[in-house]
Amino acid sequence: MDGYLNPIIISLIVGITQVIKTAGLPKKFAPLVSLGIGIVLCIVYETNVDIKKSILDGIIAGLTASGLFSGYKSVSKCNKK
Repeated sequence: MDGYLNPIIISLIVGITQVIKTAGLPKKFAPLVSLGIGIVLCIVYETNVDIKKSILDGIIAGLTASGLFSGYKSVSKCNKK
């Protein structure tokens, strides 16, 4: 994946997952949704790359987006105390 595309895809994954969670998805399924969205977005954006590499990039992006969001939530909770 190109270096400039990583933050864009991860931001899109976080945003889309949040929209889906506010629409009624149980929070325990959010990492799976992030994973699926990451795979789909990487397959769509990486058209000139092998499909296996796109899927791996999608898995990495989805799990990164999920971890970044949960890390941000835990840090923001610590700052409120």
